Amino acid sequence: MHAYDFTIAAPHTKGSLANLAEEMGREKINIEGLCAVEHNEGVIFHLLTTDKVATTRAITNVGYKVTRETEVIVERVEDRPGMLGKVTRRLADAGINLTTVYLATDTRLVLGCENVSALETAWKEVAAVASR
Repeated sequence: MHAYDFTIAAPHTKGSLANLAEEMGREKINIEGLCAVEHNEGVIFHLLTTDKVATTRAITNVGYKVTRETEVIVERVEDRPGMLGKVTRRLADAGINLTTVYLATDTRLVLGCENVSALETAWKEVAAVASR
């Protein structure tokens, strides 16, 4: 599946995530994945959705800043020890330098790099290993 990872700078205050999540709901956007990390005096969100335009609008509506937007692929992987190592080793051996990686809902791996077409091609070779 193709999706978009939005890197968002937001204030680290009570309710900053709630504000964003509520706006996403009002815009009828499903959050496919999310990560939040404190950074200096703020917070960095990685937000995964499939609707680029509506997500950008929702982020703007709450006053947060998109610092990076990356097209990514989202693929199911088996939930067992060692799987991430197997998958990422094969991608590295195929010459893929990942720039974005995290797990999303339903044991799906989010992967991004500078050349998403090359990533998709490499993933086709890796997919059989990821689902064993």
